[in-house]
Amino acid sequence: MIDLNGMTPFAEGDNRLCFIHPDNPRHCLKVMKPHLADQQYTDAPWYKKLRGRKALNDNEREISAYHQRAIVHGGDQIWHHLPRWHGVTPTTLGDASETDFISDDQGNPAPTLEKLLKQQGTDPVVTASLQQLEAWLRETQVLSRNLLPHNIVAKTIGPRYQLYLIDGLGPPTVASILGWSDAWRKHYIERRIQRMWLRANWEAGGREGLWSDIERADR
Repeated sequence: MIDLNGMTPFAEGDNRLCFIHPDNPRHCLKVMKPHLADQQYTDAPWYKKLRGRKALNDNEREISAYHQRAIVHGGDQIWHHLPRWHGVTPTTLGDASETDFISDDQGNPAPTLEKLLKQQGTDPVVTASLQQLEAWLRETQVLSRNLLPHNIVAKTIGPRYQLYLIDGLGPPTVASILGWSDAWRKHYIERRIQRMWLRANWEAGGREGLWSDIERADR
């Protein structure tokens, strides 16, 4: 069991804490925040409770997402924009989802796409990186939720960025079921790509207007 007591997470989301693996600095350990799973289940609407506690757990959803058809049967190109998943690791803070740790040249966490868009906007380098991610999505058919800039990190490789999706992998339940249809799967991915560019341009433009209004207008 990995002892995470006393360690400081390098990142924190709404539901999880992210630690650098103490025995392998190339790996990341994602654990649910203490007692959050029980609170999520208590606060969830009745129809979500029907799916059980695991369906509300981000780590359980990530495990399921890494077992989707496109990843299981994909080749090495799958990992061009996705951290490798190394299984479930017991820790003193609960079970962790263990993945590659995407870092910069100094070993620090790679910056998020959100940060790049704020600093550089959609300049040619950032735009080319997004286009590369777009092509990868079409080629691999990997399913995700909306591709939000804070869930994507950018690793510098020479004069360009390599983008990695570090959270939000896997579709909602209904989309997962319909994803067995090739036609629907392609349609779903095209919508994620369209929404990715919409969000990137909104971030780069200084977040003018409410995102909820922009998102609603795009439906």
